[in-house]
Amino acid sequence: MGMMRSIGRFCRHSKTDDSGSVAVEFALTLPVYFGAIMFVMEMGRLAFIQGTVIHAAEEATRFALVNYSATAADIQARARANLLGLEEDKLTAILITDPVDPADQTRLVTVEIQYQYEPILPFLFFISDSEGDGSISLVGTSRGVLTEEIPSL
Repeated sequence: MGMMRSIGRFCRHSKTDDSGSVAVEFALTLPVYFGAIMFVMEMGRLAFIQGTVIHAAEEATRFALVNYSATAADIQARARANLLGLEEDKLTAILITDPVDPADQTRLVTVEIQYQYEPILPFLFFISDSEGDGSISLVGTSRGVLTEEIPSL
């Protein structure tokens, strides 16, 4: 019986001494955890958008390789169609270059897509460009070599 009384007294004593410290610890650590979660979410969003821009450039290059007679407008339309989930107004450029090598009549098609990424949270200024507008210019580039179309027999 004396032992139970000592344990009960110990439990009551420890509860009254540290009841406020839990609230203080929570108040001090919550901003750190919240900031870490927001940073991870922002970096995930950045990685998704960069991957989408690169994928759209690669798909447009594949389209140009399969369709030898495709125009620059056709390739740009294919690139735009593959920018799934991205805002059209932040797309700054889709550049198509296809110089012909006169020696062997091949073309090197290059598709470059430029997109302005804006972080959701304004306090993430440390990941922005030097332009000072709080955005980052993401670029996706893909290249492919086209050979002259072989006439069907």
